Amino acid sequence: MWKERFGIPEDVFEGFSFFRRGRMIWAFSLPEIPPFRCESIGMRVISMRESPWKPTTYALQLWGRHARKNVIDLDDEMARRFFAGESLELRAQVDRGYVVVTHMGSVIGCGLYTPGRLISQLPRERRILEVDDQHAPEHHAQPGDTQHECSE
Repeated sequence: MWKERFGIPEDVFEGFSFFRRGRMIWAFSLPEIPPFRCESIGMRVISMRESPWKPTTYALQLWGRHARKNVIDLDDEMARRFFAGESLELRAQVDRGYVVVTHMGSVIGCGLYTPGRLISQLPRERRILEVDDQHAPEHHAQPGDTQHECSE
């Protein structure tokens, strides 16, 4: 999934082991599962509840910087709205489905793209409803700064 969907090279995952429990896949940094009974281990990276499988925001924040396709970079205003959990009207040259959403090159998380629309997949507990201008980034997007692109 990671290579086909996002162009993330397989060597990025070296040093990680993966564990499937139910409809979730977890990643952890041990060579094997510890010999004690546990509910889960590591970080949840994929939800298999629906098709296509959904990468978690946590996983994209860890590995999304290596993505070479299906990436949408948002300008300041769109990033604020995405952080708040809003759907955005935009056109991007990416494939329909889950995308890596970035702002100024930093990964925000997972979005679901359908032609003309980006739906925030940020977990509710991680959304930011208001950004204090005093703590907003210094960079202010200029017309033409926004890139909605997909390489390859």
